Amino acid sequence: MKSKNLFVIAALLFAAQVYAADVTVDGAWARATAPGQANGSVGMIITSQQDARLIAVSSTAAASSEIHTMTMDNGIMKMRQIEDLPLPAKQAVKLGPGGEHLMLMGLKKPLKEGDSVPLTLTVEFADKRTEKIQTQAQVKSLTGGHGHQNH
Repeated sequence: MKSKNLFVIAALLFAAQVYAADVTVDGAWARATAPGQANGSVGMIITSQQDARLIAVSSTAAASSEIHTMTMDNGIMKMRQIEDLPLPAKQAVKLGPGGEHLMLMGLKKPLKEGDSVPLTLTVEFADKRTEKIQTQAQVKSLTGGHGHQNH
């Protein structure tokens, strides 16, 4: 009986390790901010091994964090907040300028090239299980700006 219980415990521990590897985040970056700029943008590549959704983002570097997308409205590109971002199974989802991206709102201090920004991503899977993923976004040069100076 004890060996059966050990097998169940071992199987559960293995399952937890597999879940931890279900989502990977690569190349997370944030754009350096100009003096007085209150908000910043973050990009990255997220890959999930199963269908999932990015449902939240947070950072100790900002008062709040949001998931955003860019859409055309009467010939004008507009940015808007979205509730979640689909992460189709085994497809790399690229976040960055001109499309989906993360916004850091109410920065506590300017983002300077060479710094890193701590991020926590919350992902929800089809079975409603959630996973929090910790990552660091490397701050890149302000050149080639993202256009969020007044956002």
